[in-house]
Amino acid sequence: MNDKIFPESKWKRLVSKERDESLNREKFFEISKPHKDEVWADIGCGPGYFTLPLAHKVKKIFAIDISEKMLTVCKKRAEKESLNNIEYIESTGESINLQPDTLDKALLVNVLHEFIDKEKAVREINKLLHLKGYAFVIDWKYEDMDFGPPFGHRLPTQKVVHDFITNGFTFLHSWIIYEHFYFLVFKKTKELE
Repeated sequence: MNDKIFPESKWKRLVSKERDESLNREKFFEISKPHKDEVWADIGCGPGYFTLPLAHKVKKIFAIDISEKMLTVCKKRAEKESLNNIEYIESTGESINLQPDTLDKALLVNVLHEFIDKEKAVREINKLLHLKGYAFVIDWKYEDMDFGPPFGHRLPTQKVVHDFITNGFTFLHSWIIYEHFYFLVFKKTKELE
């Protein structure tokens, strides 16, 4: 069992008012510019903190999570909002049952540090994105804090950038919009063999 995975029993923390304050979605939307003609994936979607508001803005979104319980919670929350453009996929993120070249944009929020094989996950994202598609990575800053994952589980931005640029992406920007999280933007510029 991967001890880096957020406990599914604490899912309500992922949709709390405190999370709204620390991880404001509107700031993210201003930068990522979701569009009604786009197909997205929320990899590590949890209970749908980003998935549900994105579903209101895009053509289709794949809610992808390792936890069946998280996907069930996400689906129930989506049903309350009458959302029918979400497809749910149970997956480790390192191997996703989805056709190649399906996505316009992929989002990973506080999940990249949980993958056992991070480079394999990045290669999988490359496979699923259209050429010139975007990957957005939001994760815990590489700092020791009294909350969030232990310092040893966190990833320095240099490691994340390296893993993406060596797997067919161009690093576009690092946004400083969150106190406790970094936000990196990548563009797929090369198909992998």
